[in-house]
Amino acid sequence: MLQQTQVATVVPYYERFTERFPDVEALARASEDEVLSLWSGLGYYRRARALHAAAKQVVTRHAGRVPDDASVLRQLPGIGRYTAGAIASIAFDQPEPVLDGNVRRVLARILAIDGEKTGLGAMDRELWEVATVLVRGPRPGDLNQALMELGALVCTPRKPACEACPVAARCRARATGDPEAYPTARTRKPTVQVRVAVALVSRGRRVLLERPEASGPFRGRWDLPAVEVAASEGGSEALRRAVGVRHGLEICPGERTAVASHGIMHRRLRLEIHPCSLRKGRVAANPLLRWVDPRRLSEVPVSGATRKVIGICGGAA
Repeated sequence: MLQQTQVATVVPYYERFTERFPDVEALARASEDEVLSLWSGLGYYRRARALHAAAKQVVTRHAGRVPDDASVLRQLPGIGRYTAGAIASIAFDQPEPVLDGNVRRVLARILAIDGEKTGLGAMDRELWEVATVLVRGPRPGDLNQALMELGALVCTPRKPACEACPVAARCRARATGDPEAYPTARTRKPTVQVRVAVALVSRGRRVLLERPEASGPFRGRWDLPAVEVAASEGGSEALRRAVGVRHGLEICPGERTAVASHGIMHRRLRLEIHPCSLRKGRVAANPLLRWVDPRRLSEVPVSGATRKVIGICGGAA
């Protein structure tokens, strides 16, 4: 849950998740929809699917016990070198290194390693080697957590609190007078502006949701019908055509009534919301469609974009 997500955001989700799934067996037995519904709002649903798949493998291949070997952990879905090292060191006291964004920044500053000179790949290889040497000692899990906390609370990306740092005297980046120059920033993908027409089809107090296509603009298990549209294209016509092709429904989209903005990775979505009526077609017989009462949206794995649109529109067209 903490991958690309802040602690303050994660805490309530973590508490609900672990209350419902107190052990790996409970998680493995759950349906994907149930897992994703408790993840709903965190985004990056691939993480939840990988966690669910990993729990199933732990039960079937490891008798319900999470492996304590980092190399075995890395064979589980969704677990890479960093996560394997964190689990092995913190949960099982194994001398395995970690290198997340915080640890990377701390070590790069202490050693004044310049990725522009070495290359970012070479810099990370050197930092992994340093982290591997450091963790070979007593309480490796505590050391890794201390490095992560040092980066999160003291050695921050901007305005690091060097006066409060326990290793300030050994920090080569501080000695240069410009610790913020380390590590070299990774090149970010340019933001892409995307126009998205969203259909808010209502029946009574319920709204229509679909299972979006993999190429769709949203990333929930269930979402409001939506389609990317070109700058010169009419959103109403694009929605009518897309819903007809996907589900065989005939909808009558109204004019745009609201606009919202939503970010997914490097994409900035302009959400143009169209109230729609259903003229023809059956929803109940289609496994890719469902009616949902917005008051029960917390029980459905939807994307943050769908939550935002329904919140703006009060749950009905």
